[in-house]
Amino acid sequence: MVRLTAMLLVLLANTCNQQKAVKQQIGSIQDKRWSLVNMNGTIQEKSPIWLEFDTAAHRFSGNGGCNKVAGEYQLDGNEITFGKVISTRMACIDAQANERESAFLRMLSDRTYTIKFEERQLQFRDSGRIAMLFDGFKKAAVTK
Repeated sequence: MVRLTAMLLVLLANTCNQQKAVKQQIGSIQDKRWSLVNMNGTIQEKSPIWLEFDTAAHRFSGNGGCNKVAGEYQLDGNEITFGKVISTRMACIDAQANERESAFLRMLSDRTYTIKFEERQLQFRDSGRIAMLFDGFKKAAVTK
């Protein structure tokens, strides 16, 4: 009986710790603007690409480099799934920026990633490799 009680307490403690970790991740993802620094192993120097997350509405918004982007996401434990990605349709000035934005949008469209927070970085992992890496910066305060 004592052994069973001890096992149940360990199970409850692990469940509580997992829920606490998920809540910390949710807070961490919403509190920052995430700037893309690496996509598919390619460093993105001075990248204009960024995302912000609204955890209450399960929506994200940002900039794909040339156009505004937005869509839905679901965060389940350490997995994030993107859906219904939309963007404005302005042409980029150069072909390289256009290709980078198109690749970024494809990487968001109806995709699921394992996420990992490391200090102020957010990793989107696919099959164990880092597909996208973002640096997090405090959001600017909105003034009314």
